[in-house]
Amino acid sequence: MRLSRTTTSLIAAALCLSGCGGGSETPDRADGSASGDTTTKAEPTKPAAPEFRVLGKPALTKALLGVQDLPPGYAQDPPDPNRATNKTFCDYEQPFTEKNYVSRDFTKGGGLSAELLRVGLRQYANADEAKAAFTALTDALETCTGETYQGTQLTYSPMSAPKVGDGAVGIKITADDTVLLQNFALVGPTLINTGGGGLMNANADEVTTLLKAQAKAYETAASQ
Repeated sequence: MRLSRTTTSLIAAALCLSGCGGGSETPDRADGSASGDTTTKAEPTKPAAPEFRVLGKPALTKALLGVQDLPPGYAQDPPDPNRATNKTFCDYEQPFTEKNYVSRDFTKGGGLSAELLRVGLRQYANADEAKAAFTALTDALETCTGETYQGTQLTYSPMSAPKVGDGAVGIKITADDTVLLQNFALVGPTLINTGGGGLMNANADEVTTLLKAQAKAYETAASQ
């Protein structure tokens, strides 16, 4: 039981570590016409950035991946109403508070070989707030290399993340003999997070595929 509680607690801590983000905007390029050239030149057309609606909590929850969207062998865990959702890496301060946060947990196997996955959507009032929150997250991860949480020493290491949304960041979390992998991606007004791991195995391919699938599911829901 202690292993199960500890592993689940660490997964919850990793996936509830709050943060959002966005990269800096790319400035418009100046017109390259030569001085004195009176010929009108067409500006290259930039593709419009997709806009995503701010969803109500029921619709946001519906946008979460379900058990049938996961690799074979996973079962959905019941929700934990006592789970905290406001822990941040090294307790950095978030610039904004989200409007809604929804998540789902899944478990495969049991005992020492148990593997856990989690998907979450943290939605802000608008894309600007989400972008500022993501920036705060990425800034914090540049200096936050570890901390003690609930009596357990957590070590953080940067991890490559797939190219998803308006920006993505990955982090490897080590606690005792447990490895957790966590990805965050910014899509419009929402920070998408997927993560997983366990004592015996942490499947980076699963976590990466999960992020891409969750981003696609959210984009579809928020574009309708």
